[in-house]
Amino acid sequence: MKRFFIIPLLFLSVLLSENSYSQIVLPDVTSPIVQKINILITPLQNLGPKNENAVKFNDVLKKDLQNAALFNVTSGASSSVKGDTVNYQALFEEGVDYVVGGQYKVEGQNLKIALRVFDVRQERPLGGRTYDASPGKIREAAHRFSNIVMKQLTGIDGFFTSRVVVVVGGRKRDLFIMDYDGFNSGQLSAHDALVMSPNCSKDGRKLVYNSDKEWDQDLYVMDLIPRVRDSRISSTFSLEQSAEWSPNGSKLVFSKNGDIYTSNAGGKNLKRLTKGYSIDVSPTWSPDGRQIAFTSDRSGGPQIYVMNAGGGNIRKITSGGYNSDPSWSPNPKVNKIAYVNVSGSSANIFTVNPDGSGTKQLTSGSRRNETPSWTPDGHFISFSSNRNVNSDIYLMYFNGENQVKLTKGGAKRFPTWCKR
Repeated sequence: MKRFFIIPLLFLSVLLSENSYSQIVLPDVTSPIVQKINILITPLQNLGPKNENAVKFNDVLKKDLQNAALFNVTSGASSSVKGDTVNYQALFEEGVDYVVGGQYKVEGQNLKIALRVFDVRQERPLGGRTYDASPGKIREAAHRFSNIVMKQLTGIDGFFTSRVVVVVGGRKRDLFIMDYDGFNSGQLSAHDALVMSPNCSKDGRKLVYNSDKEWDQDLYVMDLIPRVRDSRISSTFSLEQSAEWSPNGSKLVFSKNGDIYTSNAGGKNLKRLTKGYSIDVSPTWSPDGRQIAFTSDRSGGPQIYVMNAGGGNIRKITSGGYNSDPSWSPNPKVNKIAYVNVSGSSANIFTVNPDGSGTKQLTSGSRRNETPSWTPDGHFISFSSNRNVNSDIYLMYFNGENQVKLTKGGAKRFPTWCKR
């Protein structure tokens, strides 16, 4: 029976490497059915006075990994992890794949936390991290460690430190930004108007959205870093909406008066991509920026189409019903387009491959599941849903598994993810 001694806090210096995940066999996270990783999170051992923030840290870590859909998470004290030893054989027989363990001590107002991840099957530690967190940074420290665990064990970049911008309100709305799990919400805009369709640039520094604050729907760009400020980049007396940043952030694609246009990041150098009697809206870029998907009623009812980024070679990829609001995964390995199918009073999220194959329904029911938006890693879809009466933001894996509610309070729509 093999054991491994946990290194004491003051001597813990081995860090989890960003590339060390390549040393282990990664699960096939693109499979239609995911074989989940069994992970045990043990309580942090106190090296001095107890502190409730240590419990908060573990709670946030547990919730993050549960939200990721790729883990079966258990937590609590284990007879196989006692003090400074880990009983790998016993944990293996219990079906545990990995263990997170650690220690903490209080230094002034701060909590100094040391953590390690252990590979039960290989009977070895994978490395660790230390955090020196003030009370207000406990959640952020836990999110950061969740990112590391996610990358280490699945090869996927974690989204837990990302922030989400949402539209809040009814007829009069404004933009709010929050942690991905709904905490630490703050107001970004004061338009008190019909604000819609925010989209965050891939570097998380800028936001584009449309609002009728001045007259009709115009485009605005908001700087999020180093300080929040916004400016209108389109003119009145034309209907501009549903803008999205290109993958490299140099261009915008949007709908203007029912046709698709591109421009530079400041709204200049317009190029018209579609032309005709149809209404073309809601464009979204492919991961490589070479194609654009959009909604059009050119064949009768609204359907999803794909064209070259310069216009042309337009082809329909959905059929039947009312299909709208496409959102293309930014991950080329996933390479799926999420969209909304409306049937009567209900609306549900589907995905489809860019060539029109592989249509899959992800949500179900008689309520409205709308405005899909991908996490920065491109494996998860957030969306708004009124399945619990109020409209809140939900998250699910791209195969539809693990649909979890992220916010509470209602009247939240149009989520977009801002990586940091």
